[in-house]
Amino acid sequence: MIKFIILGFLNYGQFTGYDLKQMMTYSTSNFISASFGSIYPALNKLEKDGLISSTKVVENGRYKKKYTINKIGEDEFIRWLEEPIDFMRSYEDILAKVFFYKKLPKESTIKLIEQLIEDINKKIKELEKLETMIKKEAEYFEISTLYFGRDHLKFMADWYGKFVEDIKQR
Repeated sequence: MIKFIILGFLNYGQFTGYDLKQMMTYSTSNFISASFGSIYPALNKLEKDGLISSTKVVENGRYKKKYTINKIGEDEFIRWLEEPIDFMRSYEDILAKVFFYKKLPKESTIKLIEQLIEDINKKIKELEKLETMIKKEAEYFEISTLYFGRDHLKFMADWYGKFVEDIKQR
């Protein structure tokens, strides 16, 4: 995931690894955080893979390496953003995409979120069917995990429903 967070931020300009860490601290740390120990290897891999490039600059008498996304990196990032959201992934993965959705056309964003809501609602129906099948035999703690999953998905569908309506209003 760090790969796409870095590519997303590099869409805004040229940054050092330190700059990227600061940007993450102040913006994405509620759903994903990264240490310098994960940022710099990711930057090296992105550069090796040809998605970004770097230049050495001198600022305040110190050498710094600044990174820039290239066309291949931009295309890779947009492809990732345009992939349907898998609601069964962690919320960190989902929010990483949502965070950068301003890079997509409004209509694409709405379509992706509406598909997500539809997928979530299908899963809720599956869980409700499962509940009727196993409710009498299931032990309290076992069925509680099903209730958690169902209620969590209902929360997600409701939240994303409000979110997509807000997007449409903008």
